[in-house]
Amino acid sequence: MDDFRKVARDPKHRRNFENLLYLAAQRNDDDLVAERLSWGIDPNCTFANGRTPLIASVRSASATAATVRAFLKGGADPNIADESGLTALDYARRELARMQAKPRKVRKSPSLDENNQLRLSPEAQKEMDEMRRKHPDLDAEFFRMWWKERLRAARRVFNDPEQIEQIVDILEAATANGAT
Repeated sequence: MDDFRKVARDPKHRRNFENLLYLAAQRNDDDLVAERLSWGIDPNCTFANGRTPLIASVRSASATAATVRAFLKGGADPNIADESGLTALDYARRELARMQAKPRKVRKSPSLDENNQLRLSPEAQKEMDEMRRKHPDLDAEFFRMWWKERLRAARRVFNDPEQIEQIVDILEAATANGAT
């Protein structure tokens, strides 16, 4: 594991690892963000228009408070502004104002049942059964991970006002406390 972390910080490879962090940020996958930050990737690296992964996370359509917390815990500086002079908090406040100006109903995925558990369509169930039949050697862990990812995708809520409110609160507290 130690060699892996060295590669993540090696100038020849660092940007590739930063891209992995940025993708996890855009996807708002708090587990992946935390994992990738544990590799030693700089949480304050910048991309197009000077955006940090934290800003990318907040600007995405599926921003989550859990991802913002993972970034702050991993050392992300909430006070960094992009080339437009805006911080993650500025973007979160803008999004919250937009949502409050034009409220909309948050809809649940049709892939979830009444208990918020994954319900496969007949086609998806057939696909999974066929995969098990064709590949009996596949580890049960593969199917567990497949199911977990499908469930995560089905539970993802886009433009969730509750999440944006939490993000604003978290970033305001972090900014007020001088968290970096």
